[in-house]
Order: sequence, then structure tokens, then C-alpha cells
Amino acid sequence: MGLGAAPAMLAVTAAPAHGEQPVAAEGTVSRVAVSGTRRIEDAVVLAAIGLRRGESINAAKIRRDLKAVYATGFFDDVRVDLQADPDGGSDDAMIVRFFVDEKPAVRNVNLEGNKKIDEDDIREVLDVRAFAVLNEAKVTSAIGEIRELYVEKGFYLADIEVLYTAVSDDQVDVTFRITENRKVVVQRVDFAGNDHLPDPKIKRFLQIKEGGFVPWLTSTGNFRSDLLEVDQQTIQAVYLEEGYLDIQVDPARVYLSPDKRYIFVSYDLTEGEQYSIGEVDAVGDFEEELGLTKEAVMEIIAGRQVADVQEDLWREEEARANRLVDIEAKGPRLQPGEVFRYSTVNAVRTAIEGFYQDQGYAFVNVVPMPDPDPETLQANITFAIEKGDKYRIGRINITGNNPTFDKIVRREVQINEGDIYRGSLVQASKMRLQRLGFFEDVNISTPRGNAADELDLNMQVTEQPTGSFSLGMGYSNLESFVLTGNVQKNNFLGLGYVMSAAINWSGLRRQGNVSFFDPYFLDSRWSTNLSLYSTQQQFILDQYQRGGSLSVGRYLDPRDDVQLQFTYSFEDVGLNNITPFQRYILGGDLYRNGLTSSFGIGVTADKRNNRIFPTKGVLTSLRTTLSGGFRIGEEKTLSLFGGDFNMLETNFNVRVYQPLIPNSDKMVLRVNSTVGDIRSTDGRVIPFIHRYRAGGINSVRGYNWFSLGPAMRALNSDDPVRADDRLIVGGEQTWVNNIEIENPIVRAAGISGVVFFDAGNAFGGPFGEDQLNPLDLRFAYGAGVRWRSPIGPLRFELGIPIKPQPGERKSVFDFSIGSFF
Repeated sequence: MGLGAAPAMLAVTAAPAHGEQPVAAEGTVSRVAVSGTRRIEDAVVLAAIGLRRGESINAAKIRRDLKAVYATGFFDDVRVDLQADPDGGSDDAMIVRFFVDEKPAVRNVNLEGNKKIDEDDIREVLDVRAFAVLNEAKVTSAIGEIRELYVEKGFYLADIEVLYTAVSDDQVDVTFRITENRKVVVQRVDFAGNDHLPDPKIKRFLQIKEGGFVPWLTSTGNFRSDLLEVDQQTIQAVYLEEGYLDIQVDPARVYLSPDKRYIFVSYDLTEGEQYSIGEVDAVGDFEEELGLTKEAVMEIIAGRQVADVQEDLWREEEARANRLVDIEAKGPRLQPGEVFRYSTVNAVRTAIEGFYQDQGYAFVNVVPMPDPDPETLQANITFAIEKGDKYRIGRINITGNNPTFDKIVRREVQINEGDIYRGSLVQASKMRLQRLGFFEDVNISTPRGNAADELDLNMQVTEQPTGSFSLGMGYSNLESFVLTGNVQKNNFLGLGYVMSAAINWSGLRRQGNVSFFDPYFLDSRWSTNLSLYSTQQQFILDQYQRGGSLSVGRYLDPRDDVQLQFTYSFEDVGLNNITPFQRYILGGDLYRNGLTSSFGIGVTADKRNNRIFPTKGVLTSLRTTLSGGFRIGEEKTLSLFGGDFNMLETNFNVRVYQPLIPNSDKMVLRVNSTVGDIRSTDGRVIPFIHRYRAGGINSVRGYNWFSLGPAMRALNSDDPVRADDRLIVGGEQTWVNNIEIENPIVRAAGISGVVFFDAGNAFGGPFGEDQLNPLDLRFAYGAGVRWRSPIGPLRFELGIPIKPQPGERKSVFDFSIGSFF
């Protein structure tokens, strides 16, 4: 199945003088000259010639230089002439002149017959250029590059023919004529001798896959000969993972079907016997003073993890001796009697290396040495430890951070210059930088430093866009057309500030907000957040809410994952157009307006891998907020913060992010659960404006905004004859759960699809009825499309309620800007 080029249309004459020069090869070189060049510089020819002035001439040197000039590929003919030089200064001085006949120049490079691969992709691999001298070596190389492109696409039988068309005495057109032929598909991959492992368990790990139902539209079933050896090693690794230490895999045999449409691949296996783990031991370098004892290593082998010790203790010399092994059995373990698995052995090796690296031994070498016994079918394992030299951190160099300031990067680095090298802290630093969301990529290297015991820490980051600006229009079932404007910058001024402002305007909602967040106020471990907002909406009643809040937080742990927050907020809330009848309901308490002044305390634990677009981790928060004050007597209320409302509100939220495919950002499962409780501290009814209501694209999708919760009769007038309406007044408790799976659709464009299932409701009516009950949750499911656009995250989602009640929609389509959770 070799690919070849067609005979050239323009003949190429070989050099006639490779050792057959009719000149006397004797004398001394006085000068080397070149004649006949037109496009090629003389220097190119002279660079290939080895003869130098003053050097003696002989036939071997002449033959050598003739071949060298001809091998440049630029000439059809090369000749040499020796002439006496009367001005050379000696009787045997000779001028060595090389006469060359240049190959024609390439006028155009044409492609014909390429239908399955774009012309631009082919031209990227071509080294044959217009207006350059024809070089047949480059043409031959181009044939190979084009063929590789077709092999990657599965067109193993593609043929490339090269045509040279003379257009003048010294110009040619070069045409690559491609015959693609049919795509060759891997029809079947067979195994012989696999008595203990079924075919599917092996095939799932192979690079060469069998063609599926539509192999012509995808890369499934593509055959590449260079992957045969890779798959051979993969099969061996699969068996080693199952304990078959004597596995032998013969090289693959490949067959082509008679019609040249299908390829069959076959492997012959000799499995041997399955081994279990025997005795496990560790030998080599131990250091009692630092806790690097054999006992500690054996604890790791048994599945005990190294303790996560506080950084400040690690930097204390006297504390290092106390750094022992945590007895929390969560790590990989090797237990005698279990099946021998190489992945577990390597995981234990990595854990031992990490144990030593956290004491400065950056280049510790741990070698697992299995010793299988064919009689007992057990493999004893000995870990040989060579700790190497101990290192400190030299310089910390940061590159690529433009416009981000150095200090923003350095404050995420968990190790300082001069500290003992700690492998876990280096990895923790990388993780912290990645989860900021400011950088597309973070690469860390540790080259040798200035001193013999120093390693520099080079941190190369690649900035990514962290801001968005949008002016747009959306549509939803409820609001119809929505006008939106949004500006957000997650790394404002390159100082890590988060600044945002947004406006949403529709027939039912007019909302605007602006916020500013400094995660490290004045470079301290305190954070500040200032927010101003104004909202007016008419989903149930015409209500308004305008005010602001100021939050101050303090990080509680060395990794800045846990934060204690204090928040003060002041807002004017209420309803417009309150009817006379509503003013009298429950003594006028339910529909009352006023000022809310509150102070809250909260704790947040953020273990996500990315603060902006997380794909793994957990975020939990618990917050309690007191508004106004509380009653201290029958008719006396102690007002601590002022305002017109006295309430205590508690909210708990947990968010879980987990990819369903390990080590991938595909099929990300997200779970969000929120529980809220608000109760009066002065005996009065919680007003409508502060009560919980569920439903909408940011709550329980599939239902109209704020349409779920306790309801009551709402008379439209004082006339008892007139009909009444059912009014969602909201509850004093809420429980909302969201489960969704998101998967990329067009990764390059930031487009993904999502399916979801929601369950939630609000509970606790104004008369104390309908308390929180899981049986009263309302359910919905649906799907949507999300676009991480240049102007910000956009959401388009269709929700379908389960068992809708009379008056509720059968489905609700909604649009929103911004991430959900």
C-alpha cells in the first residue's frame, strides 16, 4: 500500500562530473569562484564547497565538493574547471571555478483532487513555495506530509502524484494531484488467547477503535500504523493492572479486505497466571529526625495519608520532627492477598515520593521492585528509596502575567524564597492560581538555582479574558422581550478586584446593580465587598427593593478556603399600589413597606477548582442575619440596627461539582441545594416583600418567576359579590434543589448543552400553616443551551413542570445572563 509520485514531465539531468573531470587535479587553490547562478546566491554554493585558499588540490576533494554542491538540490548540472592564476603568487596557483546550471523556479503550487481535507490544511505542511528554486527533496517530503494528513483522517489508500509543467525556460508549475480513494475503516480488532479478560475490557483502552455506525462522518475506525505498537503496550498494561505479570503480547497482524475498504487487526496473547500481592517492604534512605522513618513509609503503603500540616508549622525547624503520618485511611494501599495492580503500586510510589518531597527532597527516587513467585502466584514488592539531596527554594520567577500584577500571583504561592522545598505546597500554589479564573494555563518548573542546594520556582501563566461587556435582547415566556446590559471584570486593573454592573429591563422587571469586591483588602487577609442595587418587578405584585450592603470577611485557614463574613445592609423595600383591602389584611402587617437595616454573620468554605467556572469541588455557606432587633417584653422591642422590620433569617447553601468522566471537564454534574428560614423577632407577620417564593430560571425552572409558595384569597375589592383571586404570598421557609449535567457541544466557541432536574418550594403561610414538608416539593425537568460568549455567560433553558396545577404553564422558556451556580 505504498504511495508514490508519478514520473516528472520535465527531465532532470544528473551531474556528469562526479569524479570524471578532464583536468589535472593538482596545484594549490588561489581562489574559488562560482558561475551560472541566477536566483541562488553564490554564498550558498560556496558554503557547500570545502576547498579553501592555500589548500592543495586533488581528485578526491574535487569529487567531494561536486557531490556537495549537487546535493543542495538547487542545480541540474554541476561542473568544475581548473585554471592557472598568473596573479596567484606561485607557479601552481589555480582558480577553481564551479559552473552550475540552476533548476527552474516554481511559478505556482497547485492542488487537485483534495475533497476531504481543506486546501489551507494541506498548504500548512507544504515546504514548496512559489518563486523559489525547485527542490525535489522538498517535493518528496511534501508528498509524505500530505499522505500523513490523509492517514490521520483514515484515507490510508490516498495517492499523491506530482506533475511538473514547464511554463518558460526557467519556470515550472508544480501540481500535487491527489486521488483520495475510499476511506479505509477498521472493521474489527480481534484478540486470541485472552481467556480471562473479555474483548470489551481491552478494546476500551485502545487508540485504534473499530468503526461504528457512521465511521465516515467521524474519526472512529481510523487506522494509523504508528499506533499499533502503542496499543500493543496498552494491552500489556491492561493485563498488568489485573495482576497478569507474565503477559506477552505479540506484534499486531494487519489484514486488508479484498475490496480495500476495511482493515482487520489481530493480537495474539499469552496471559499467564494472575498474581496477588505478597509481602511488602521498603528499603533505602530514611531520616529519623524528620519523621522519614520506615514505620511512616509502611503506614503510607498500608493506606494512610500524610497529614496536611499548617504551613507555619512546616516553616518551623523544631516542628518538622513531629510531621508524622496521618492515620486517616484514605490513600492507596497495598494489602497482601489482594490482586496485584500496577496503578495501585504507582499510586503508593507517588505518595511516598510526596512524603519525601515535603521535607525538601525534590528529586527523591522511589522504585517499586516486584518479585513474582510462580509457585505461590504471589508477588512480593520492595520499594527502594533513594532520597537524593535536600533543596530549598531559590528565586520565585513569574512570567506571562500581563496585565496581572506580580503580587496577585505571589499571594497565591504557598511557599516562600528560602523555604525548604515542599512538593505539596508547589502543587497547592498551582491549584490556587488555576482556580482564580484569571489564567488559561499555569505551568510550574523547578530548575537549578544559583546555589547547589537551591531550586528556582518558575511560574509561567497564560492570561485569559476576565472581562465582559454586553448589550442585548432576550425573550422568555413570562417577560417577553428583555433588554439587558452588563459589564463585569474579574481582574479589574490587574489587581484581582471584581467589578460588575448590570441592567435588566422588561415589561415586568427593571433591575440595576453595581458591586465591587476586593478579596485581599490592602493586601491583608481581610476582604471587602460593596454592593448597590435597585429592583422593581411586577411578577405577582408591583414591588420595589433598593439599597446596598457592605461586607467584610476574614480568611480562617492557611489556604484561604474558609472565610468568616460580616455584612451590613440597608434597603428600602415595599409594594406600589397597595389596595385598601390589602392594607387591612392581618392588621396591615402583611403588605407593609419600610426600611430594613440588618447585620449578618456567615461562614463560607470554598473548595472549588475554579472560582469563575468550576468543574470540581464543593462550596458551602451558612449565614444568619438579624434585621432591626427583637422583643424583650410584652410591648417593648429592643432595636439594635434600626429600621421598620424585626426578623432573624438563616440560610444554608451547598453546591457540588463533579465531572462524571474522570480527569475531564466533560459531563459535569452540578448539585445545588438551598434551605432558608425567616422568622419574626417581634411577633408581627413577616411582610410580603421579605417572604420566600420559588420558581423561575434562577430557582425551580419550568415555573413562572416567584409562582411557588403558600397562597391565600385576595379580594380585588370590598364588594363581597366580586370574585377573588389566589395570591402567592410566600412562605417563611424555602427548600430549592437543582441537579444538572452540562457537556460541551462546541468547545472552541464555548457552547454547551445542559439537562436538569429541579425540586423546590416555599413553605409556611402567614397563618402558620403549610410548614416545610418534602412531600410538598414541586418538580420540573428540562434542557437548555449555554454560551460562554465574549459578552458573558448566556443561558437559554426550557423547563417542563411535573404534574402542573390548573393555571400553570405546560412549559416555560427563559433567558438569562450570568452563571446559575
